[in-house]
Amino acid sequence: MSKRKFPMGQLVATLAVIELMRKESISLEELFALHVAGNWGGVSEATRTDNERALDGGGRLVSIHEVAGRRVWIVTEADRTRTTALLPEEF
Repeated sequence: MSKRKFPMGQLVATLAVIELMRKESISLEELFALHVAGNWGGVSEATRTDNERALDGGGRLVSIHEVAGRRVWIVTEADRTRTTALLPEEF
Protein backbone atom coordinates (compact mmCIF):
# COMPACT_ATOMS: atom_id res chain seq x y z
CA MET A 1 0.00 0.00 0.00
CA SER A 2 1.18 3.52 -0.73
CA LYS A 3 2.32 5.86 1.97
CA ARG A 4 -0.16 8.22 3.60
CA LYS A 5 0.30 11.68 2.12
CA PHE A 6 -1.70 13.62 4.73
CA PRO A 7 -3.68 13.18 7.97
CA MET A 8 -7.35 12.39 7.36
CA GLY A 9 -8.79 13.24 10.78
CA GLN A 10 -12.15 11.72 11.67
CA LEU A 11 -13.52 9.41 8.97
CA VAL A 12 -17.19 9.95 8.16
CA ALA A 13 -19.53 8.48 5.54
CA THR A 14 -23.11 9.30 4.69
CA LEU A 15 -25.76 6.62 5.05
CA ALA A 16 -26.19 6.50 1.27
CA VAL A 17 -22.49 5.69 0.78
CA ILE A 18 -22.52 3.09 3.55
CA GLU A 19 -25.53 1.40 1.96
CA LEU A 20 -23.94 1.47 -1.52
CA MET A 21 -20.69 -0.03 -0.25
CA ARG A 22 -22.52 -2.72 1.70
CA LYS A 23 -24.70 -3.59 -1.31
CA GLU A 24 -21.62 -3.93 -3.53
CA SER A 25 -19.57 -5.77 -0.85
CA ILE A 26 -16.80 -3.19 -1.10
CA SER A 27 -14.91 -1.90 1.91
CA LEU A 28 -15.12 1.83 2.47
CA GLU A 29 -11.59 1.59 3.84
CA GLU A 30 -10.44 0.78 0.29
CA LEU A 31 -11.68 4.16 -0.95
CA PHE A 32 -10.17 5.99 2.03
CA ALA A 33 -6.84 4.21 1.36
CA LEU A 34 -6.82 5.35 -2.28
CA HIS A 35 -7.62 8.91 -1.21
CA VAL A 36 -4.92 9.18 1.47
CA ALA A 37 -2.35 7.75 -0.95
CA GLY A 38 -3.05 10.60 -3.38
CA ASN A 39 -5.08 8.57 -5.87
CA TRP A 40 -7.60 11.25 -6.80
CA GLY A 41 -9.60 9.01 -9.14
CA GLY A 42 -11.89 10.73 -11.63
CA VAL A 43 -11.39 14.37 -10.67
CA SER A 44 -10.78 17.06 -13.28
CA GLU A 45 -7.25 18.21 -14.10
CA ALA A 46 -7.98 21.47 -12.26
CA THR A 47 -9.00 19.60 -9.10
CA ARG A 48 -5.98 17.30 -9.43
CA THR A 49 -3.72 20.37 -9.58
CA ASP A 50 -5.53 21.96 -6.62
CA ASN A 51 -5.09 18.75 -4.63
CA GLU A 52 -1.36 18.61 -5.33
CA ARG A 53 -0.99 22.23 -4.21
CA ALA A 54 -3.12 21.56 -1.12
CA LEU A 55 -0.79 18.75 -0.04
CA ASP A 56 1.94 21.34 0.55
CA GLY A 57 0.06 24.56 1.18
CA GLY A 58 -3.12 23.36 2.85
CA GLY A 59 -6.59 23.33 1.39
CA ARG A 60 -9.40 20.89 0.79
CA LEU A 61 -8.56 17.55 -0.87
CA VAL A 62 -11.09 15.83 -3.13
CA SER A 63 -11.10 12.45 -4.85
CA ILE A 64 -13.83 10.78 -6.87
CA HIS A 65 -14.10 7.02 -7.20
CA GLU A 66 -16.71 5.03 -9.09
CA VAL A 67 -18.60 2.24 -7.32
CA ALA A 68 -21.18 0.28 -9.32
CA GLY A 69 -21.63 3.17 -11.74
CA ARG A 70 -22.05 5.72 -8.93
CA ARG A 71 -19.53 8.42 -8.16
CA VAL A 72 -18.40 8.55 -4.54
CA TRP A 73 -16.68 11.73 -3.43
CA ILE A 74 -14.06 11.65 -0.69
CA VAL A 75 -13.40 15.09 0.79
CA THR A 76 -10.77 15.97 3.40
CA GLU A 77 -11.28 19.37 4.99
CA ALA A 78 -8.51 21.96 4.74
CA ASP A 79 -7.71 21.70 8.44
CA ARG A 80 -7.44 17.87 8.10
CA THR A 81 -9.87 17.27 10.98
CA ARG A 82 -12.38 15.27 8.94
CA THR A 83 -12.64 13.20 5.77
CA THR A 84 -16.13 12.50 4.45
CA ALA A 85 -17.35 9.99 1.87
CA LEU A 86 -20.54 11.15 0.17
CA LEU A 87 -22.49 11.03 -3.06
CA PRO A 88 -22.32 14.18 -5.24
CA GLU A 89 -25.97 14.99 -4.66
CA GLU A 90 -25.30 15.10 -0.90
CA PHE A 91 -22.65 17.84 -1.21
